[in-house]
Amino acid sequence: MAVMLIAIVPLGGGWAILFRQTIGGGVEQSFIYPVYVGLILLAGFVVGAAVVLYEEIEKLRQEIKSVNEDTEKTKQE
Repeated sequence: MAVMLIAIVPLGGGWAILFRQTIGGGVEQSFIYPVYVGLILLAGFVVGAAVVLYEEIEKLRQEIKSVNEDTEKTKQE
């Protein structure tokens, strides 16, 4: 995500100059760059939210596991 952000935002003009023949376009397609940046940020947000949810689910699984172990110990006593 960071590499793409760096490649598009500060190096965007350089890419356009160096690879104009390969990627095509020009000033008339430059309005698409903010869309690319938005997609990159959105992808980062989705991945970040997925990581947070995964960690919370793991905490809940560990808590349920410990509660189950505690109830089994009390049943055995």
